[in-house]
Amino acid sequence: MDMPELWIPYGGVETLITIQAENLGAVLDLPQEGGALDLERVGEVAKGSSRLFICDATPATLEVMKSLAPALVDRQDIQLFSAAPRRVEGAVPQLKGKVTTLPPPLRPEDGAEPVYSQELTGGGAKLFLGSARPDPLFGLMDARSEACLNWIARAKAALGPRKEMEPSPFQKTDAYEAMEGLAEKIPEARFVTVVPRGGRPRAALEDAPFDAIKNAFAKTSLAPARGIVIGSGGAGYDDTLSSAIRGVWNVIDGVRKGGSVLLIAECAEGVGSTALEMLVSGRMGEGRRERYVEGIEDVFYLNKLKEEYDVLLLSGLPETYASSKLGFATAKGSGEAVGRILNRVGRSGKVNVVPRAAECLLESA
Repeated sequence: MDMPELWIPYGGVETLITIQAENLGAVLDLPQEGGALDLERVGEVAKGSSRLFICDATPATLEVMKSLAPALVDRQDIQLFSAAPRRVEGAVPQLKGKVTTLPPPLRPEDGAEPVYSQELTGGGAKLFLGSARPDPLFGLMDARSEACLNWIARAKAALGPRKEMEPSPFQKTDAYEAMEGLAEKIPEARFVTVVPRGGRPRAALEDAPFDAIKNAFAKTSLAPARGIVIGSGGAGYDDTLSSAIRGVWNVIDGVRKGGSVLLIAECAEGVGSTALEMLVSGRMGEGRRERYVEGIEDVFYLNKLKEEYDVLLLSGLPETYASSKLGFATAKGSGEAVGRILNRVGRSGKVNVVPRAAECLLESA
C-alpha cells in the first residue's frame, strides 16, 4: 500500500508522518518562489540606523539577519536589541556579544497607560525587523505589532476592553489598529516585515500597510476534510503552546466542524502566557477573571478549539500539563498520533496536512 512520507517541522527538527494514500487529502506544502525580497534595500535601511530591533527569532528573520551580519559586525555606531538575544546570536555567530535584551520600561508608580523606553523615543533612526504571521487577535503579527508588544510596557492597555475575542486571522482588527497607533509614536522608525515561504524569507516589505503584508502570503484553498494535521511551523512558531494555538485559526477551515485535529508543536518553552500558566497551576480562579490577565485570550482560543473539534496534541509538554491540566488528548510519538487520527476519521475519511500553518492564507475552496 502506498504510504506517502510527510515531514512536519517540530522545533529545530522535523517529525515524519505517514498516511495511506487513500486517506490523504490535500497537502499544503508551499514551495519557495520568487517574491519582493530586496535584501539590498533592507541593508541600506540598516546602514542608516543607529538602533536595530530584531522583533522575533523565526527562521526567516534570522536568515535576513545573516545577510545583514557582515555589514553590522564591525559597526560601533549601532545598537542591536532582541527579546531573545541568545537565539539570534546562536543563529548568527558573527553577532555574538553584540545583541542585548531590552525589557519594556516600567514606572515605579502604578499606571495603565503604555510606556515607551528611552531607546524607542530617543533620537536616531531605528529599524524594526520581524516576520509576519497570522494571528487571531491582531489579524496578523508584523514588525509594528511585535515591536509594541516586545518593547512598550503595557502595550496591551491600548487595546481597551475586549468583549469580542472570536479569532479573526488576516482581518485588520481593532487590536491591530491600536498597535499601529503606538508604533506611529516611535520617532524615526522604519518597519521591515518579512513574509516567509518554506521557512525562508520570500518578501521583505518596508513600512507596508496591513493589506500589503496580507497579500504577500501564499493564497490557497482547501476543501474541508474529516481530519487535519496542523504543523505550527517549527522553531519560532511552535516554541510555546500559546503560539501554536494562535496559529491554527487561519487553516482550521480545512477540517469540518467536529472533525479531528492533530496539532504538532514542540512547545519547548512551555505554555507561553501568564493566563495559560495560571490555568495549568490551578490559579485561574473566578475572582481573577474579573480583571485582565496577560494572554487571557489564549484560554478562550484553547477552549474554543477543544469545544469545536476533536483535538490531539503532539508536543514536548509534560503529560501533567497537556492532558491533566489543559484537557488535551496526547500522543507519545507521530506514529501513535497519526494512527489515532486515522481511527477517528474512519476507513474512507480524508486527512488534510498543513506542515507550516503560519505561512498560509487559506481561502474558501
